[in-house]
Amino acid sequence: MLCSTASVTRLLFKRNLNFAAVFASLPLTKHLASSCENTLFVSLVSRPIKTGVSRPVLLFSFRADHTMASQSKTGSVYDFTVKDARGNDVDLSTYKGKVLLIVNVASQCGLTNSNYTELNQLYEKYKNQGLEILAFPCNQFGAQEPGNNEQILEFACTRFKAEFPIFDKVDVNGDNAAPLYKHLKSSKGGLFGDSIKWNFSKFLVDKEGNVVERYAPTTTPLSIENHGVCYPFAEGCEETLGGCITATEVASSAYSKQMTLLGINTFHGNSQLLRMANQLTKNPESVYDIAVKDAKGQDVDLSTYKGKVLLIVNVASKCGMTNSNYRDMNQLHEKYKDQGLDILAFPCNQFGEEEPGTNDQIIDFVCTRFKSEFPIFGKIDVNGEHASPLYKFLKSGKWGIFGDDIQWNFAKFLVDKNGQVVDRYYPTTSPLSLEHDVKKLLGIS
Repeated sequence: MLCSTASVTRLLFKRNLNFAAVFASLPLTKHLASSCENTLFVSLVSRPIKTGVSRPVLLFSFRADHTMASQSKTGSVYDFTVKDARGNDVDLSTYKGKVLLIVNVASQCGLTNSNYTELNQLYEKYKNQGLEILAFPCNQFGAQEPGNNEQILEFACTRFKAEFPIFDKVDVNGDNAAPLYKHLKSSKGGLFGDSIKWNFSKFLVDKEGNVVERYAPTTTPLSIENHGVCYPFAEGCEETLGGCITATEVASSAYSKQMTLLGINTFHGNSQLLRMANQLTKNPESVYDIAVKDAKGQDVDLSTYKGKVLLIVNVASKCGMTNSNYRDMNQLHEKYKDQGLDILAFPCNQFGEEEPGTNDQIIDFVCTRFKSEFPIFGKIDVNGEHASPLYKFLKSGKWGIFGDDIQWNFAKFLVDKNGQVVDRYYPTTSPLSLEHDVKKLLGIS
């Protein structure tokens, strides 16, 4: 799909060198409605869409040269009519009772492969439980969706085997923006105003047609699974024992609105979900109160590191500082691991998209190239709404020069034997330069 470069927002912070590029982009909208099934294009008009899509996408196809049905009211997305990829009207009220993920897509964007792949996975997993993904092609960002509707459909269906509907190409910003996108943006503004910032912005819509969340283009579709579409906490759970969380407990969390969109109850008897719920509602007092995921997706309770000095680092494989940091961390770890030092590495792709690989690829890179022996954990976000609870705790204890946000790859936190953050270091700070501070915490003269 096509990604435009004209509207991407980057915040550049400088400290000794330009290292703090931060993406701040919001949900995007696409306007092609069609399916990879040969019969889908015709059926969009006559009956409810039969989708095999991997994600919910709002059916919009608004363009300057396409006449849209007039909208008498705009209380929900159900009040809108859009065009499918064949130019037929699609009344979005046909999606009543569904959870929708609406995305503005592009065929030639750097985010195309990852987004289509994950949208397919998400859709395949939850389509039978009420999820629909509505994709609206848009060429407003870097002219990265230049094809006509038929070319876009062929690309999505041939290359990605996408089954969710691709609608008519639309504008998502400006005077000719589709009415649907005007509604979506007015319902959920972005960080720098309500305009869509780039390809693959995402809007999550509940079963009543209300916009409940907006996600930046760099937010991966699968990350929405845990924080929005299908978080495994169910509404209305009445059991208070046996690993079931009550509706009251769920409602008290910051994610209550998103957790119950699909009404999927999957946490009976799962004590790990109770731990996760506690992390959402209880402020940790030390890193030992937090559980994280290793690179294989297994839970790791950080209390296993009690009595250790920890150096916690957000790493990346394609950064200009990758070689020097991994080399120095290896040396530091080798020198002090037997005296109580552990280094915990958390891959993150939020800075210049310099950690694009899967967990397995990252592990292979680190172990093959650097022979690192310290643990590499599952990839996470360190900033933003979906930041890891661990990093929220770390940042709350030690702020950076530009506030608490992590500024770039290889920011470092030093944690004492009691699980408390004692210092924070910039990405440009060499790991070996921390040796004095490490020795002090280890009690080595």
